[in-house]
Amino acid sequence: AFTSIFKRGSISNKCCSELIVLGKVFHSTLVKRTLENPLFKDLSLAKIIAKSIQTWNNCLALIDSPSPSALGYMIS
Repeated sequence: AFTSIFKRGSISNKCCSELIVLGKVFHSTLVKRTLENPLFKDLSLAKIIAKSIQTWNNCLALIDSPSPSALGYMIS
């Protein structure tokens, strides 16, 4: 999740599942606390917020309508 928000990359289906289980408060806190770190002071706040929302929404969509392979992972 961190890489998909603060760097370039995507989040795996497994990480999406784990992120959703941890919850929206955890997700928001991760983003907020990271932005408080001086190492990330030069990042665009608007871009980070947009990527954060996109990552969360993509994970929600994945969990709400899992692919057959993801479904097999969740059942086993």
